[in-house]
Amino acid sequence: MQEMDLHASDLLIDSTTQKDTSRFLYCRDIVTELNNYIGKTPSGLYTYTIKYLKLSSLNSRLNAEGVTLEPVKTGVFFDKSINDRYTVHIDSVQLNKFDFLNYHKYRKFNVSSMVIDRGSFSLFSNPKREPTHTDKLKSFPNVVLSTIPADIELDTLVIRHLDVNYTELNNKSKKPGTITFNNTNGRFFNITNNKEALQKNNTTTARVTTYFMNRGELTLLCTFNLTDKDAAYTYKGSLGPMDLKVVNPAVMPLGMVKINDGQLKQINFDYKANSKMAKGRITVLYNDLKVTVLKADTDNQKLKRQTIASLYANIFIIKHDNPDNPGEAPRSFNVNFARPYDMPFFKFTWQSLLTGIKPNVGFDEKKQETTKALVAQTITNKQNRIIKREERKERRAERRQKRAEKKAAKEAAAGGQNPPG
Repeated sequence: MQEMDLHASDLLIDSTTQKDTSRFLYCRDIVTELNNYIGKTPSGLYTYTIKYLKLSSLNSRLNAEGVTLEPVKTGVFFDKSINDRYTVHIDSVQLNKFDFLNYHKYRKFNVSSMVIDRGSFSLFSNPKREPTHTDKLKSFPNVVLSTIPADIELDTLVIRHLDVNYTELNNKSKKPGTITFNNTNGRFFNITNNKEALQKNNTTTARVTTYFMNRGELTLLCTFNLTDKDAAYTYKGSLGPMDLKVVNPAVMPLGMVKINDGQLKQINFDYKANSKMAKGRITVLYNDLKVTVLKADTDNQKLKRQTIASLYANIFIIKHDNPDNPGEAPRSFNVNFARPYDMPFFKFTWQSLLTGIKPNVGFDEKKQETTKALVAQTITNKQNRIIKREERKERRAERRQKRAEKKAAKEAAAGGQNPPG
């Protein structure tokens, strides 16, 4: 996002302490400290703050504490922007072997390691975004890196204890759902867009561990090709045991499904992807899955149970266990998912995984269509029964009316033949 394009040198001049930086930028030993630095992005949608920053040229180290990027309120933001809304809070950032003078003069960001320790990163997908009919290739991390105007060579990025949240508003439920990755720790190696460095090594590797919905341990190994024109990347990993009911805050508003019961044992996946296609294999091992299908109740602004659909889902769609029986081989599925050109990176990766998860639990398109037809037929039959019941009521009422009229006529006739004396 251009409105978040901030340079480190911009953060070293405090408007409240206007010093002649040219006097000490080229000295042998630089120690620069700032407190409570505050600024706004050019769009005015974000305020960024740094509680404390220290740069030492002698140690080639930059330390920052209390780094925050805070957007304006949700309604105001989405009224003024078509972009997603980010919120960032980081307790501390440390850059080691950072040549600030080289960066300040030539925009060369050369760092041996960058350590981000504790904080949170939140993304709220813009619900008002209109189809742009443009390729979202620029959302891919390897493409983003190639378009940054600075010359970057970062050997190692270390992330410790970071919480990551993704929120999306479902147009059907009219409610937001949030997916969380808690206590995220990871190492990213060889983050660079330097041409000479890319000739030696054109791959960024990431090893990440996190806790999905603050429960199941998720391990990831990702690689990004930094020179491939189609932004090739791979991702494989596993998600450990967890109670599936804990994902309801996400699947209820986003998937219109409530998980009533189920225990996940493990998910294993291995994908190769680029900006056009994701291909991989996924296995979901679980027991005792039971669900309720939901629909939006717009009058009461809540979700309510679809009784018939839920019944058919649990009888005809959902496979309650994988493997179906103890000792059997588990179901696994191969995925070939073509990316819609306007689908951004995160959503594409998530959807490619979801495309494999659905048939694992029996929720493939063929069964969905069959069940929809059964539900529709059941509704039609119910409506026909109601119509026939009403028709029978009308016929009985007509017969009662005729009998009453006939009886009245007889009584009138009898009364005329025997007038009172």
